[in-house]
Amino acid sequence: MALLVFFALFGVFLTQYLPLWMEQNESQLSNQAQASLSTLKSGVDDQYILGGIPSYSVPFTLASQSVPLLAQPTIGTIAYLAGCPDGFYANGTPRQPSFCDFDRLSYTAGKAPTGAPPNQNYSQTATTNYLVLSLPNRYYPTVTYFFESDGLAAAQSSVHQAMLFPPPLNISRSVSGLAVQSSLLVLLGSPSTFSGAGSKAVTSSLVTSTTVSSNGRFLTSTGASRTFTMALTLGVHDICGWYNSLYNTTLTALGPAPSTLKSNPGPGNWTLSGSWASGSSATVAPPPSSAVCASSVTQVYDLTLTLYGVSYAASFVAQVQLAFNQGGL
Repeated sequence: MALLVFFALFGVFLTQYLPLWMEQNESQLSNQAQASLSTLKSGVDDQYILGGIPSYSVPFTLASQSVPLLAQPTIGTIAYLAGCPDGFYANGTPRQPSFCDFDRLSYTAGKAPTGAPPNQNYSQTATTNYLVLSLPNRYYPTVTYFFESDGLAAAQSSVHQAMLFPPPLNISRSVSGLAVQSSLLVLLGSPSTFSGAGSKAVTSSLVTSTTVSSNGRFLTSTGASRTFTMALTLGVHDICGWYNSLYNTTLTALGPAPSTLKSNPGPGNWTLSGSWASGSSATVAPPPSSAVCASSVTQVYDLTLTLYGVSYAASFVAQVQLAFNQGGL
């Protein structure tokens, strides 16, 4: 009778309490991962925007707690990967569009008026590495986090994707015109992957930081500023999280995008378009379809946000090197 009672209680423990215990352990691991990633992103932003400390480390816990003798810990993987290993063609198109993380920022305007100084267009395209953290949970759907283009996004299952911490992008409209603040962050360093129990520290080191603005680039014959077009293109993995973040940010600031654009779009007009793995381009209706989300974790998709009639823009342009510390913590 005592054995029957023991085995009955032990069976209840194995089928009820043990899974709950491991769920809590894995939930804690996911929370720790988000906290470490947000700390890393916040630190990187402080480095190139506010002039914070030039180098620091953030520890990442890669294994959940175990249940002694009954359940092994869940092991995660952190990888720092080359964003665009095959580079670009001469026209700026990635050689492998489905596997190329990059940022492109441009300020452009039409022909300068008669008697006005020539336009000083700005265009910068840069390939960037990205940090990916994968937690193959046993009691939750696998969660994959991406730190790329200074945005922190998460993908859980094939369709649930979200932007946890967006990149610096501020759009405002006033009586003086449309003003935009953005960033172009390039992550440098050697690719590396780590998986195992314990933790791994990621070190961030500021390489360069500068600010680009539209001041004096587009002038009338009297020296007054003219409006221009600003375009921001991002090659990223988490298409749904990124698309919804860019769409909602612009929608909140400027209102709905016009269904058609006039020959001379005015302040507040904008478009958000995407180029998928097939190489074809199409305007995406919010939110993207589940079919796009299903394959976006392993492939890169391009998003282009174009803002028309901009009167002033300033962009942080920076390079930061990420590296794994030797050994664990």
